[in-house]
Amino acid sequence: MKEAAKPTYLAPLLCDSHQLAREAVKRRKLFNEKTLSADEIAEHEALGWIVDRKLIKKTRLKKQKLVDERLENRCWMLLFKLGYPEMNQGRNFSVLIERKGADPIRKQIDVFAKDDETVVVIECKACEKMSKRSLQKDIEEFANLKGPIARSVHGHYGARFKPKIIWLRHRSRA
Repeated sequence: MKEAAKPTYLAPLLCDSHQLAREAVKRRKLFNEKTLSADEIAEHEALGWIVDRKLIKKTRLKKQKLVDERLENRCWMLLFKLGYPEMNQGRNFSVLIERKGADPIRKQIDVFAKDDETVVVIECKACEKMSKRSLQKDIEEFANLKGPIARSVHGHYGARFKPKIIWLRHRSRA
């Protein structure tokens, strides 16, 4: 009889120091960069890309990252510099949430980090300009998902791992 496959509660995760360092190089930059041939430049400039450097056969273009991505990267880099050995990869990290009487769902988490004693879960909210916006719905959703996310962390690492889970919501203006 086949054993049921263990669900992937947390993904994608980086556990290797070399992979974490490569991710840090990407996240440290404030701009996305592309190297293109001359015939592709015009269409990218129309999309907001600007010429950074002309090379011999190609041209390097850059475009500033969105404000929410810059905030997530700042939080991620802080935890990286603190030495967390296991962190989320990219911007598509999600947690499998299982609740009684409901289908499992995946919840996107902005920043996730784990060491031997702690797990840090960060939800980031950012905007370009100062504005009035109620975050009550977001705060309630985050608060209601703390228990299911904690169960997913225990499901992923095993019942013997009993970390202190640090819940952070970071809001910023550009």
